[in-house]
Amino acid sequence: MRPKDISAMTVGLNILGGIIAGLLVGYFIDWAAENWFGYKTSPWGLLLFFFIGIISGFRNAYRDMKRLED
Repeated sequence: MRPKDISAMTVGLNILGGIIAGLLVGYFIDWAAENWFGYKTSPWGLLLFFFIGIISGFRNAYRDMKRLED
């Protein structure tokens, strides 16, 4: 594989990684709010961080694509 091929694969991993990280953080926030503080926030923390993960994943993918163009 050429180095540009490997760099192109990281674009998809950025998107997937951002989404998974957002889901995990959101799930933990909802879990912690309910178990530690007694607040029922589910599913709002999960949804909020899911969308933040999507945005950050696409932002990182866009940066990598711009770097590949050079």
